Amino acid sequence: MNAMAKKKQITKKELDAIERAAKRKEQKEAGAMDGRFSPKVVPNKKRKAKSKPKRKDSDLDNDLTI
Repeated sequence: MNAMAKKKQITKKELDAIERAAKRKEQKEAGAMDGRFSPKVVPNKKRKAKSKPKRKDSDLDNDLTI
């Protein structure tokens, strides 16, 4: 048996988690988590953007009567 412990390989998922934690810590120190800042919303390009429903103009309907 090998007396030394085998080194654990850091997976990409774990590395990403470590980087996110470090970035979050920096942001907290900068004051980003105290409610003064709002993150920029990036639209999801995989989904079609919902358009606002078109409303009928009731004034035009009333003007057409003779």
